[in-house]
Amino acid sequence: MTRNRKMVLAIFICIILILQLICIPHNVEASTYTQTKRTGISNFPESYQAKLKELQSLYPNWTFTAYYTGITWNEFINQEMSVHTRNVVISSNPLWLDSCNLGIKGGYKCASKSILEYYSDPRNFLDESGIFQFLEMTYNSSSQTEAGVKSIIASTFMNKEVTFPLNGVNTTMHYSKIIMEAARESKMSPYSIAIKIRQEVGNNGSNSVSGHYESPNGTVYDGYYNFFNYGANDTGDPITNGLEYAKNHGWTNPYIAIIEGSKTMANNYTNAGQNTAYFYKWDVVGNETSQLFSHQYMTNIQDPSSQAKSLFNTYASNSLLVTPLNFIIPVYDAMPNANNLPTTIDEDLSTSYYINGTGVRLRATPSTSASILATLSKNEVVTLLQWNSATANGYQWSKIQLSNGTVGYVASQYLVSCRGETNAETQAKIEGDYVKATPGITVKKIGELLKTTNYEIYSGQTKLQDTSNLATGNILKDITNNKQYTIVVLGDANGDGKVTPADSTVILRAYVGLKELNTIENLAADVNIDGKTTPSDSTVVLRSYVGLTNIKL
Repeated sequence: MTRNRKMVLAIFICIILILQLICIPHNVEASTYTQTKRTGISNFPESYQAKLKELQSLYPNWTFTAYYTGITWNEFINQEMSVHTRNVVISSNPLWLDSCNLGIKGGYKCASKSILEYYSDPRNFLDESGIFQFLEMTYNSSSQTEAGVKSIIASTFMNKEVTFPLNGVNTTMHYSKIIMEAARESKMSPYSIAIKIRQEVGNNGSNSVSGHYESPNGTVYDGYYNFFNYGANDTGDPITNGLEYAKNHGWTNPYIAIIEGSKTMANNYTNAGQNTAYFYKWDVVGNETSQLFSHQYMTNIQDPSSQAKSLFNTYASNSLLVTPLNFIIPVYDAMPNANNLPTTIDEDLSTSYYINGTGVRLRATPSTSASILATLSKNEVVTLLQWNSATANGYQWSKIQLSNGTVGYVASQYLVSCRGETNAETQAKIEGDYVKATPGITVKKIGELLKTTNYEIYSGQTKLQDTSNLATGNILKDITNNKQYTIVVLGDANGDGKVTPADSTVILRAYVGLKELNTIENLAADVNIDGKTTPSDSTVVLRSYVGLTNIKL
């Protein structure tokens, strides 16, 4: 074959390959979005227009901008539901707000899918006050005044003057004036700043802004302030975390903390396009998946509607409702006709679990040497297909499915039910070198729970029979994997295989220093699994003994 013929043949083959690639259908989820703004009621979908026309008849100077996100409604909801604790509600609210309750601090529970859909649907808040969660948060000197700020902080700890060093000179200034300066420097609405401070530290203030705080570890924070709770995450002590952030950023008086905190908030959110209370909560501003959904200032789904009420009251009490105001309202693709306020929990989350670990690997098969399909983030929500489907490498493995449809295996110890239920499968679990179990489990039963058949359990040198109850201190030998575990039965602090008032006495004696517990006894005594042995553990033991409660993992 001549060189020219070879070249023609090579080009022909390349063309065939290119055509094949073009013709093969690809079902790939969109990773980029075209987002557009269109001002005017006629540019909104019909389901928005009637309520907006009603508002404009009341307030002719108001304008409404449709923000077309390019995101489908189902994709938005699935993304929001894919991370445990991303969306929460106050736990004191009625049952229809309750979905799951594990891993939430500060009196919150996870939001159910139906209540999330209601609060994130912009069409449910197109009324006089609800519309203010879509108010553009930029600074407007003609409509935003110090008098307006004073009306917001009138019943709070900020209704006063404060003295602080500024440029080497002691300066006295009212909080309202500080907030106005923060607005001018950050280009953010002073009303939004004032309301955000109230929501973060409360009307009476908190230890984050007292100027003096002694953390649980004994560290004293004098002269540091954090009005926006930056860095105050729930790992450890939130106040300590927030004040450590303030210390690292030099927020050494109220003036600096409010000015710099406002600028930080504006740069991270308002000036980056998330310029309404709605966008602070729901991160739907961006052109790529990597820019969306996770950059959310708060987790409480009712926060935007709460801010809206405060903003409306401020504008109303200061006769500012007649001024020109612009509202940026998101629109999603393929929205349902409506998302009504639910009256009952209408979804079954019995198979929804969240990942309780960082960098957990999803494997193709139940083995630590199997190929890695994905690395899972802490709190990512997955669907459980089969609990403890296999035992290998010292782990129980469960079969799960990700939100994108990928199926694989993870170690069962990293899965926590979104419902907070203790099913039969969670009456026993492996934690490191221990098998933790609830009371009353027999030798035969532990094999069923851990999905293993080739094992033996010993009390000292004596091999236990199938009908024997487990006791704290027993040894489980996993013959298949050549592993050994110490049994810890919650509540069985004295190791006799029963949970009785005698265990309660052991716990109380340890608490007052009359008895020293070893590591295994301490684990058994910590019935409420809070990392401490206290009288509350003794109470749980006694309530369990008389049948008032069950000890759970």
